[in-house]
Amino acid sequence: MKRTTVFKSAAVLGVASLALAACGGSSSSSESSSSAAPASSAAAAASSAAPASSAAPASSAAAASGSAAPVSTGTPLYLVDGNTGNALGDKLPAGTLNGVKGTIPGAETSADFKAAMLEVDPNLKDFSYGPESYDAVMVAALAAAQAKSDAGVDMAKQMVAITNGADNCASYKECLDAIAAGKKIHYNGKSGNINFWDAGDPTTATIGVYQFGPDNHLVSNVQFQKGEIKPEGTANPIDGVKQKGANDGTFTVGTFLPVTGSLAFLGPPEVAGVKLAIKEIKEAGGIPGIATADKVVLQEGDSGDTSTQTGPQTIKRLLPLNPDVIVGAASSSSTLAVLDQVTNAGVLMISPANTSPALTTAPDHGLYWRTAPSDVLQGAFLGSLVLQDGYTKVAIMQLQDSYGDGLAANVEKAITEGGGEVAAKVVYDPKATDFSADVAKIKAAGAEAIVLIGFDESAQIIQELVKQGIGPNSAG
Repeated sequence: MKRTTVFKSAAVLGVASLALAACGGSSSSSESSSSAAPASSAAAAASSAAPASSAAPASSAAAASGSAAPVSTGTPLYLVDGNTGNALGDKLPAGTLNGVKGTIPGAETSADFKAAMLEVDPNLKDFSYGPESYDAVMVAALAAAQAKSDAGVDMAKQMVAITNGADNCASYKECLDAIAAGKKIHYNGKSGNINFWDAGDPTTATIGVYQFGPDNHLVSNVQFQKGEIKPEGTANPIDGVKQKGANDGTFTVGTFLPVTGSLAFLGPPEVAGVKLAIKEIKEAGGIPGIATADKVVLQEGDSGDTSTQTGPQTIKRLLPLNPDVIVGAASSSSTLAVLDQVTNAGVLMISPANTSPALTTAPDHGLYWRTAPSDVLQGAFLGSLVLQDGYTKVAIMQLQDSYGDGLAANVEKAITEGGGEVAAKVVYDPKATDFSADVAKIKAAGAEAIVLIGFDESAQIIQELVKQGIGPNSAG
């Protein structure tokens, strides 16, 4: 049975059901007096509060400059979760990204959680999707504890229950104690409330608006916006087979995360989040009735990207190791390339970073879940943010894959339904070595602002934007 999910966008775009509410941020951001605001209000708060990153170490240059928001001097550029991060800035001349805004799903990351992740990996440059990766492991372990089974189908049947119960719990130990007491838990994750519905998607999430400083690093303040996605329709039934190694006394977590490829910059925080969760599960004694601490096992794997066979080869290597859950991929296209193989084997798959709407309807035997929201949310918010900043003639440049297609479509919808115009929509090959012709199409459109949806190749594209005179800063 095919999933049929209907999402509706924000009130600012002339449609309903995606409520965005300001939920504060770091010390210099203010909290909205309203518990729910249309995207126009949320975007207004974001644009006035000097948004920046809690997902990365603060820019020293921005901290030194006080509370003044960085301002670009060229064509305003907006980035997305696939390319917003310090790793991008490190590849560009200083000043290139000053004032550039970007959006990333995920709630504010606490200082304590960042410190814990840095203990796992002291070399982290960013924390993007680290909390979501941590939560992916935690919901699997808690589902196993609730089900008294680590079979994928049994864990999947508990995912909605453990994220929508009446009894809130925030730590693994606290949640375990609540389960043992017979309570109906509501796991509040490090990435925020998840509130799964039957199709495997979160129904609540937070979007962070980030901004780069003059040193190309994300500055120290952030504005977060809460969003709600109200699903309609019917989810796929949970009807998979039990995976090999189910209930064998070992709880095996496999990772399918980018060590190489165009999203390799997201790999370190995601891997660190998984390792931190496993560490805490071990410290709590393991999973009652499923696996003792010494039997909670990690098997790491590289998802690569779809330009190589790294991902399929990794899954071929991981499955014989009898994983009970596979955390990954970061790329929606990488997940789609192996989803049948993983879920047909009965293995639960939880992505910390997939946002393509296509995955909501993908056949999966009910075994695919994600702790990051669909780009229905990010696209609606980003489009409304661009409009709120005063730009009504916008160009979109997107990579050609399921992630790029889904996010670009939702950004375009938000802009056009909000009264703006998409002057150009250029789809590029992320494997290309020369983006001059693509950028020339963007330049010819004469747009007031540019949305760039991409991955690692974004650095090369931004350099070409600068070269053709439409970069975010003339000094770049």
